[in-house]
Amino acid sequence: MKIGKKIISILMLILVVFQVSAQEELVFNEEFKSEVVKNTAIIMKNKYLSAETGKIMGEYIISQYKMGVYDSLNEVNEFCNKLTSDMRFIDNDKHLFVFYSQEEAWEVKAYHHLLPEKEIQELNKMYLEMDKRENFGYKKVELLEGNVGYLKLSYFTISDTSNQALIGSMQFLSNSDAIIIDLRDNGGGEGNDLLLNYFLPPQLKYLGSMSCRDTSMNQEFWTLTDVPGKRMPEVDLYVLTNKRTFSAAEGLAFSLQKLERAIIVGETTKGGGHPVDILIVKGDVLTQFPICKSNEPNWESVGIKPDIEVASSEALTAAYKIAVEKILEKTLDAQHKVELEKILEKLKKE
Repeated sequence: MKIGKKIISILMLILVVFQVSAQEELVFNEEFKSEVVKNTAIIMKNKYLSAETGKIMGEYIISQYKMGVYDSLNEVNEFCNKLTSDMRFIDNDKHLFVFYSQEEAWEVKAYHHLLPEKEIQELNKMYLEMDKRENFGYKKVELLEGNVGYLKLSYFTISDTSNQALIGSMQFLSNSDAIIIDLRDNGGGEGNDLLLNYFLPPQLKYLGSMSCRDTSMNQEFWTLTDVPGKRMPEVDLYVLTNKRTFSAAEGLAFSLQKLERAIIVGETTKGGGHPVDILIVKGDVLTQFPICKSNEPNWESVGIKPDIEVASSEALTAAYKIAVEKILEKTLDAQHKVELEKILEKLKKE
């Protein structure tokens, strides 16, 4: 299960639709703290990626509670932040959180069918409308001077509707001599293998695998033999990253770099390489934690190191300049060469 942070809060919409009485009132007292610690420890023991680490983590926060470490914490977010830091003391996984969110509690309850079906349908409808307003993360697609395509992706999501935005973007870029995919500030979401496959040949090829605490979720990844529209397996490809590029966005950058299919330009990414689940601890307090790991070299906690390291603010110009230089080397069109040289002069001044 992957539940992405929404761009805007839908909490007020939920309150309007489902009424305030539907929310569980937060009573932040010692009993509440005790139950959150106990329930979190149980979840870590039973569900965390590493059974041994999860057990140690649970025992540690219980011992912290018994020693009175949480006694002075009188606000729910402060308490959750301290629990998070204590668990990360055992395993510093950047996907690991305890947090309070009425909005995401509704998401989790809907995902696990803990709400009436009518409410789940209303909630999903609202999320779909929000995703539409964000064009499913496909924020910008354009053709830069010199026939260099540019795609800005702000987050990842998978659905038949979101795939239409992807297919349309790929169709627009399909005649580019080079393409820049901008993943700066992209916090991830649900990884989309279809995007990767537009830049690979149609032959079936093994990509990797992941292992999970629940072994029934173990999975192998292969290329797709068919994609809607035109493949671009040989177009020059550049991926922009920065220190806020995370999770599924890192997955795309990692795969393209591993396959030597793209040049990564920018900053080392944040370092979140594990698929996660989110469960309710108590009320509207939730925990997010890793449940699987890649069997390939894993970027968890270390991030993806770019091939060309530049500041985030300079990454687009740097990639654009390299793309134009490579196109210039290959073109036999005299007029196009003149145009490309003018673009390079402009970029060098920048």
